[in-house]
Amino acid sequence: MTVLSRPVTETRRRRPLRDVLLACMVVLLLAQGLIGALSLSALNRLVADNTAERVELLARRTSTQIQTGMDLGKPLAQFFGLPALLDELRLRVPDFSAAAVVLADGTVLDAIGDPDGFQDMPAALSRPAGAEPEGVSRTAAGAVHETDEHGVAVAVPLLRADAGVAGAVVLRVAPRDMREAGLLVQNARVLAGVTLAAALLLALAFRYAMPLYELAAASRARMAVPLVILLLAQGVYAAYTIHTFRDVWVDVTRGNTEIVGGGLQRDLNRVLGYGIAPAALRGVEQPMARLAASFPVIAELRLTSPEGRVLNRADARGPLPVGQPLPDGNRLAFPLGAGGEGPALATLEIFLDDARISAGVRARILDAATVVAVAMVAAIELLLLLALLMDRAFAVPAGRAPGDPDGLDDQTKVGALVRPVMFGFLFAMALPLSFLPIYARSLMPLADLGREAALLMALPIAAEMGCGLLTALLAGRLADRRGWQWPVLAGLAVAVAGNLACALADTLTALTLARALVGLGYGLTWMGLQGFIVIRSPAAYRGRNMATVIAGLFAGHLSGAAVGAMLAQQLGASAVFAVGAFLLALPALGVFTLMWPYRHAAGRPAAGAAAGRPARSWSAVARLLATRDFGMLLAGSIVPFSIAQVGMLTYALPLYMEAQGGTSASVGRVLMLYGFCVIYIGPWMGRLADRSADKKRWIALGGLVGGAGLLSLYFATGVYAAAVAVVLLALASCLAGGAQTAYMLSLKDVQQYGPGGATSVMRAADKFGQMLGPLAVGGLFASMGISGGLAVTGAFYLLATLAFFLVAPATGRDGS
Repeated sequence: MTVLSRPVTETRRRRPLRDVLLACMVVLLLAQGLIGALSLSALNRLVADNTAERVELLARRTSTQIQTGMDLGKPLAQFFGLPALLDELRLRVPDFSAAAVVLADGTVLDAIGDPDGFQDMPAALSRPAGAEPEGVSRTAAGAVHETDEHGVAVAVPLLRADAGVAGAVVLRVAPRDMREAGLLVQNARVLAGVTLAAALLLALAFRYAMPLYELAAASRARMAVPLVILLLAQGVYAAYTIHTFRDVWVDVTRGNTEIVGGGLQRDLNRVLGYGIAPAALRGVEQPMARLAASFPVIAELRLTSPEGRVLNRADARGPLPVGQPLPDGNRLAFPLGAGGEGPALATLEIFLDDARISAGVRARILDAATVVAVAMVAAIELLLLLALLMDRAFAVPAGRAPGDPDGLDDQTKVGALVRPVMFGFLFAMALPLSFLPIYARSLMPLADLGREAALLMALPIAAEMGCGLLTALLAGRLADRRGWQWPVLAGLAVAVAGNLACALADTLTALTLARALVGLGYGLTWMGLQGFIVIRSPAAYRGRNMATVIAGLFAGHLSGAAVGAMLAQQLGASAVFAVGAFLLALPALGVFTLMWPYRHAAGRPAAGAAAGRPARSWSAVARLLATRDFGMLLAGSIVPFSIAQVGMLTYALPLYMEAQGGTSASVGRVLMLYGFCVIYIGPWMGRLADRSADKKRWIALGGLVGGAGLLSLYFATGVYAAAVAVVLLALASCLAGGAQTAYMLSLKDVQQYGPGGATSVMRAADKFGQMLGPLAVGGLFASMGISGGLAVTGAFYLLATLAFFLVAPATGRDGS
């Protein structure tokens, strides 16, 4: 493009500056709004989870009394005295809302308050761990809890003699209104203040520190200045959020501990009312130990005399020696008296577990860091869009090729137009990636949750990939006949319908059909956007523009997966699908505002090749697949990597992290590592591979690294082991990805068949591997478990890589 070199008028000077500043403000508000919304949602979730632990403990005191009667032969359906037990429970719980005893079939035996929604809780208890319905979580002790607008409800099981669920004691407490303490108002004030300060810095920087010619000249400062200010704003607010999380964590923990400690205080006051001296109490360590074991945040309980001498000590493991040195810490004191009246005869001290509180704070730091990273990735993409708009504002139209409409950007940079559309599209599509197989399992009937469940859970992902393969092959013909805009817009509409269908799906079959619809939309839009690059970009700049779009794809993938994981943990899976459908309107808006002037293509024949339409007969395709160069590239590298990539990232990772105690947010963070490696390490490794004469060695090295990463999960377990495996798989993609296309195009058989047609066949093989991945890994999980299945997948990847290295010719030899 040609940049203005003559002086501009005062009006021309002010309006671009105003527009640039307003655009920066919008980017700032979006980034700050994202971190603020996710942080406050995580804070509410933290309070709800901690409250659920306390409610479970209170409900267990009642369920223990009922369970004792059942063990003595009293049938639950004929249990007498339930109203008195529930009434006692109401008196013990200060924020009581409702309580009930419910049979396994949902029949409410007795209730105080409104038991609406309690009928489904026993069914959730009957399902295996990890297969609870949406919105229901299982605690470490075996209870289930659900949080909604009515409060926090916890169901504690009542078991039959055969360990089956006979019913449940369900207790619900009123929701804690955080606005009463001014927490939300104060947090919003800090967010507004930080945002206002950042806006002021932006205004000063663009008005005084950066002359207008620097804005027009596309200097690095034009991107660096707003990026640094955004980073400062995000960091300041994140630091405040972390501090708030710690304060709220401690306050809620202390409040819940006071409630559960008050129950033991009343019991001890009753005993002291019989005239027993505190020093003469026998066996008091047992209820103290049970309290510590049932409420994990309690580290230790002590019974002390008025003089401060320790009479008894206990933790979750049982009594502790009184004579040992006493560690100090954060404690709560409960004075004890005869019948709760008169002078204090002793003191019950409850010490909180500082390590557990610190672990909670660290988890919140990770959440805040994840939100900052996601917000910064989104901000960078928005700033790139801003740079594009600034180039348009400061540019004078240059000469155009015949047939190009007026006012278009530099044809060598059309990738910059597609990148924000691709980012928005993948951001919305990647939202459910961290929990899709787990959500599929929650929709399966109880009778289907056997060993074959691992394979059934893979069906939605496989259907999505298979339909994506189908429409990817058909999108080229549609683009050739109607233009690139038809597959893009049709795909977005189909993807919206598919996400809405996912939100409404209540069976595994419905979810599978809905994900198939999503796959149809994904294939159409992705291949239509790729076809746009080939149609509108000059041949010499096609690779550069495609790399720009791929970077936007992975940026949307990593940030969308992380945001979706946190949203699922806080709002539920159905809400995530609905949010994804809504967000797909943004790439549609980008199509109409950025790409729409390009809809009148000049009739270039490259669309079909870009979209992947086969250009040869099936017999020619079969002969190409039978070669020991191209065929071995597909069988030894392309397909095995696709199986490992989708099988690990989309299917196996959520299940593995769940088995290791990780949350959906942890899955999102691990998926972010993959995206960061591909975005920031991939181009560097791609340049190294381009300079190498032997592309085959790079492909083989990638297979060895990726296969070793999957095999490592057989020898090491845990969240960090999964993160290492994902990073190694990302490095495998970086090592082999850039070399595969160059190796393929150098082969003699490919040159004879046609590079465009061979590229389409390779792309179809990649999609076929993605479809096969979840099915293959799911079948292995069903037969040999998670670790064994991943180990076999890694071994297959290694063996396929070895076969490729031994059989396939090197570039430049054997007819290549």
